[in-house]
Amino acid sequence: MFKFLKELFNAANEGVNEAKDELTLKAEEGEMAGSLVPDNAILLNTPYEEQFGNALGAAFRVIVFGDWFTVFGSTGDDGSYPIHLYQFGNYPRVDQYRSDFIKLLKRDFGITDRETCLEMLSSYFTLLGIEKTGTALEGKNGKIDTSIWDISKSGVNAFVVAVVSHITTSATDVEYLPKPVALNVLKSLSLYAREHFIDWLQFSDYFLKGEDQVGVNSKIGKSYLKRYIGYLKEKKGSPWNNIAWQNGNHSV
Repeated sequence: MFKFLKELFNAANEGVNEAKDELTLKAEEGEMAGSLVPDNAILLNTPYEEQFGNALGAAFRVIVFGDWFTVFGSTGDDGSYPIHLYQFGNYPRVDQYRSDFIKLLKRDFGITDRETCLEMLSSYFTLLGIEKTGTALEGKNGKIDTSIWDISKSGVNAFVVAVVSHITTSATDVEYLPKPVALNVLKSLSLYAREHFIDWLQFSDYFLKGEDQVGVNSKIGKSYLKRYIGYLKEKKGSPWNNIAWQNGNHSV
């Protein structure tokens, strides 16, 4: 599971040692430009629950899309807002990444369609103790290795929250899930997150602790993940710096 993280981190690391000509870099910048907006108007046009639920999985989503990273590292903060970190299901470049998400969902979670997606999401809801009544997960059953996903260990629940968000948004991007179904799942997930963490900073800190407990990455992989988490904490256009964490009763 999460083999894609290791592969992406390895690819990024190898890319640091590869020279890219100016035309290649400009072409990549042009592709990225269509998925960025220069101001926070996107916040006004996207429902809060969609923004928040999507942002819970931003640590994975930012890796897949490569936001704020080139072979030269961070290129500074231009203040842009990556649309796909605020929206899912319909955004620029969704078609470009659909085949990637199909491959990742199958390889890392065994998800190939709506049914297998709902079963996997249901297993994580059971692990977190989230009520499934009234959602598409009701009556669905899936299996995960609870010896690996042990939420009694510090931060594992935060890591699982990010995983569920990632699965839900990715499955919607590839049309395994209708968006209303996904939003309903994310609504329950978001409630859990707000009850267990006080803000994005604490959530990100526990996410890294959880990733370490689950043990899905090499030392190099961990360093890249921390870098991306750092970007999410620092960049002006990061959802973690723009979407309010509406607090509940906390019990980490």
